[in-house]
Amino acid sequence: MGEHDGDNGLRETIVTFLGEWQLGAILLVGSTIVGFVFGAIVGSVWSGFFGVVSVVIGSILAFSLFSYLLYG
Repeated sequence: MGEHDGDNGLRETIVTFLGEWQLGAILLVGSTIVGFVFGAIVGSVWSGFFGVVSVVIGSILAFSLFSYLLYG
């Protein structure tokens, strides 16, 4: 019984790591999607250059906002 206590702690550590990794992946993918949507809207209204710049700016702002909402 005592041997398996260490395995349980390792299992919890792995589960926690995977949960944080998945949340980080969702955060990055979500930020990229928001950036592309924002860039597509801006690019259709103004020139293509502003659309490309808006993808980068929108992704950074979305990542910052999502990070703030999740982690404080």
